[in-house]
Amino acid sequence: MDINRNTINAYIMAMFVFQFGFLQPVASMVNSQLPIAGFTLMLLLAVLVNNKFKLKKYVLMTFLISGLTFLACSVFMPNLTKTVLQIYGEFLFKSFSAFVIASIPVDGRELYDAFLRFSIINFLAIVLFPFVNFLDSMNYMRFGYAMAPSVIMFFYACYDSKFKNPIWNILAVISLSLTIIYGSRGAIIVLLLFLLTVAILTQKVAIPTKIFGVFFIGIMAFLLVRSQLIIELLDYIYYQVGIKSYSLNKFRLMLSNGIVESSSGRDVIYLTIIDLIKDKPFIGYGIGIIQQIMDKTAHNMFLQIVVETGIIGLFIWGLIWMFCIKMLIGMKLNNDMGFYRVTILLLSIAFGRLLISSDIWLRPEYWFALSLCISYSLRSKACGVNKCYSSTD
Repeated sequence: MDINRNTINAYIMAMFVFQFGFLQPVASMVNSQLPIAGFTLMLLLAVLVNNKFKLKKYVLMTFLISGLTFLACSVFMPNLTKTVLQIYGEFLFKSFSAFVIASIPVDGRELYDAFLRFSIINFLAIVLFPFVNFLDSMNYMRFGYAMAPSVIMFFYACYDSKFKNPIWNILAVISLSLTIIYGSRGAIIVLLLFLLTVAILTQKVAIPTKIFGVFFIGIMAFLLVRSQLIIELLDYIYYQVGIKSYSLNKFRLMLSNGIVESSSGRDVIYLTIIDLIKDKPFIGYGIGIIQQIMDKTAHNMFLQIVVETGIIGLFIWGLIWMFCIKMLIGMKLNNDMGFYRVTILLLSIAFGRLLISSDIWLRPEYWFALSLCISYSLRSKACGVNKCYSSTD
C-alpha cells in the first residue's frame, strides 16, 4: 500500500465529515454555507487526483442504480418530476460525493487518528458559538450535530487513555455539556444511539446483563420523569442559572406538556405520511412526495422509505442495514478498531438525525457510512484483513 497516499485519503475523509463544524467561522463571516459547498468540491477533486481518477465498480453501480431510481420516479410520477430532479441534484452533490470519498483506500488506524485530530479542531472552531448568539451561520440544531462527532471521538480517547490523560476527560465533559444545553434534541439522540450501539456490540458484557441494563435504565428514566425531578432541574437551570437556551426550553415543554406539543410540527407531517401509506403501502408514491405535498422533508427515515418506495423499499433497505451490521461485527472480530469506531460514529450520526429530521437521500454521513462498509467488505475479501488494515487499540 502507498502509505503517503492512504494518509492523505484518511485526512480527506476526516475533513469531509468535520467540515460542517470547523468551517462555520468562515461561513459566519460571509453569512452563507457556500464555503462548505466549495470545500466539498475541493475535497472531491483532491480524492480523484490523489487516487488517479479511479472509481470502484460499486461506486459506478450505485451511481447507475440511483440514477435509474430517480429517473423511474420522474417517468412514472410526472407530477413529481421537478421535485425529483431537485432532490437528485442535491443527492449527487451532498450524498454521492460522500459515497465517492468513503470508497478510497485508507488504513483503519490512520483514519481513526485523522478523525481524532479533526475532532479537536472542530471543537475549538465552534466551542464559543453558543456564547456569541450562534452568529448568522449556525443555529442550535446545526451546532448540536456539528459538535456530536467531537463528543464521540473524545469518549473514545477517554477510554483509550484509561483516565491517565485528564485533557480528554475535560474535552468530553465540556463538549457533552454544550451539546445537551445548546444543541438540538436530535444531537442527544445521536449520542444515545452511539452508547446503545457500543453497549450492544461489546463482548465484555454478557447478553443477560445487557438486557437487564436496558430495562433498568428504562425504569429509572421513567421514574425520574414521573417524579418531576428532571423538570425541576431544567427549571432551575433555565430560570435561576439563566441559561435560557432553545434546547432546554424544548426539553421542558416535552416533559411537561408531552412530545406532541414540542414536536415542532412533526406530528402533522407524520400523520400525513401515515394516511398516504394506508393507500399505497407496497410500492409507495415515489421520491419527493412529501416535499411536493408539504414542502418539507419526512423527518423520519422509516416513514420516508415506506411512503416513497413502500414495504418493498423498506425490505431492500433492511437488507442493506443488515449488511452494515455484519460489517460492524466483522470489524470488531478482526480487531479493526479504527474502522469499527469511525463507522459507529457515522452510523450513529446518520440514523440519529434521520430518525427525527432531514431526508435519507440528502444525509452525507449516511451515504459515507454505507460506502465505508461496502469498501471494507470488498478490500477484506480481496487481500485479507490482516494485510489490508491495521488496528487501533
